[in-house]
Amino acid sequence: MENARLAEEYQRKLISAEAAAGLVQSGMSIFLGISANMAHIVDKHLARRKDELRDVNVQTSLDTCEHEFLKADPEGKVFKWHSGFFLHSVRNQVAARGCGVYWAQSWHLAPGVIREQSQKDISFIVTAPMDAHGYFNFGLSVTELQAFCEVSKKIVVVVKEDMPVVCGGQEEAVHISKVHHIVEDREFKTFCLPTVPVKEEDRMIAHNIVSAGLIGDGTTLQIGIGGLPNSVLDALVDAGVHHLGIHSEMLTDKMYDLIEAGVVDNTRKKVDRYKSTFSFCLGSRRLYDFLDRNPMFASYPVDYVNNPLIIAQQPRMFSLNTTMQVDLMGQVASEQVGGDRPRQISGTGGQLDFVMGTMLSHDRAGVSVLALYSQYKGRSRIVPILEKGTNVTVPRSLVDYVATEWGLVRSRGLSINERAQALIRIAHPDHRETLMRQAVDAGFVPYRHTAGDKLPRGVINCRD
Repeated sequence: MENARLAEEYQRKLISAEAAAGLVQSGMSIFLGISANMAHIVDKHLARRKDELRDVNVQTSLDTCEHEFLKADPEGKVFKWHSGFFLHSVRNQVAARGCGVYWAQSWHLAPGVIREQSQKDISFIVTAPMDAHGYFNFGLSVTELQAFCEVSKKIVVVVKEDMPVVCGGQEEAVHISKVHHIVEDREFKTFCLPTVPVKEEDRMIAHNIVSAGLIGDGTTLQIGIGGLPNSVLDALVDAGVHHLGIHSEMLTDKMYDLIEAGVVDNTRKKVDRYKSTFSFCLGSRRLYDFLDRNPMFASYPVDYVNNPLIIAQQPRMFSLNTTMQVDLMGQVASEQVGGDRPRQISGTGGQLDFVMGTMLSHDRAGVSVLALYSQYKGRSRIVPILEKGTNVTVPRSLVDYVATEWGLVRSRGLSINERAQALIRIAHPDHRETLMRQAVDAGFVPYRHTAGDKLPRGVINCRD
């Protein structure tokens, strides 16, 4: 009887994607999705309505493809777009519209801010198919989806047959009784992340980190995506470490490899023991199939996973994130290129969340590493002072370790003088002399080491 009632309600609420896009009216504020849970099929039909609409506010995050509504309205005359984190697919649009399209937020705060300060006319929520109890599982992205559901006048679920059902800790699903309309998307496959090539610089940075012993038995990992994080995770397979745990905003293929290799078992975690905990997943179909209904995983919203006070409870918490620039005072810029017209490249995301979480670690063994290539197109990424308009993602007072392919520095506890000399030591050799001269001119280095001195204080390892 219950199944029949749910099936009847499902059919009553089922509409076409075109009809779903037709619900959007001028002046509305809508949420179109996040990461692998992007409502592409609604986007397609919404773009076709450009000439019928005006002043439609569209919010997205972790944009995995160039949206059709952006292509249809490149100048933003109709669709007023904001995103909480940009990926490569939309960076040209961000450059054209300006960094004002960025919704600035430290990620663990986002669900609370949405609940307290936001209201949406419609949220399009991509889900797995409805289960026998009437629930639509959010699948690969729990993040802040429940918060958007709670502040929306209408909820439209967009069902994808290939979306895995992910076991959740909390807020991982929405019930049909809360849903106003249902769309079945048989046109767009769930996004899979292409393989990221690994550079030699990635392997060098990974070696600097792993050889320093920052990851040991029982360490809990938060590691992002890209060639560098992948290189670190690859190195751990043969590093002889055991009983690692995962508490990470993002779950990746390389984490799956560590689970398969028996390196990750989550037995030493203090919270969510035996579970690999995450908030969203991007990877291959192989990973998604392994994740489907697998009780060794637990997905949570970001106000749990990225909460510094939750992170701080994990044993030997290790966090690795990449950045774009570090200046000689230790300021870290990971998301925005400066200048008279600053350009937003990505977003704050959870970088600052995990930096704070490791700093607050209950066992005082937390480690945060911010890594970067030493140069880009021949220009040093370690700079004397961040350029005007460059946004600081992590303030110098919170930075712990900094790594390049030339070495590893622990900046916590160093004076500006010591910090500048240590960072210059792991800069690209072609730029060290110039950086030292600039540091002296700026007053960062009033006292220099003599030729016979040892490595500058704070340098853990380095290459010439």
